Amino acid sequence: MGAVVGMVPAFPGLRADVTAPPGSDTASVPGGGVVVGWVLVADEQAVGGARVDPVFLAACRAWTPDQFRQEHGPHLGVVVRAA
Repeated sequence: MGAVVGMVPAFPGLRADVTAPPGSDTASVPGGGVVVGWVLVADEQAVGGARVDPVFLAACRAWTPDQFRQEHGPHLGVVVRAA
């Protein structure tokens, strides 16, 4: 998990959905929610040394995909779409 280098607010109308491989037990995993911002995350493996990730609301808190995976499982994905 890289350090957050910067953040900007998201424009209205975006939602983050949590995805999991078929057969995964997701009963205790909160669903996604509204995207409220975007963060620039330092990542030496990404082209240019950084990547942009959504910040979304789920289970009464704001999450980045890295934070969500750390808390609920590395097999989970996050997909942003129009709300």
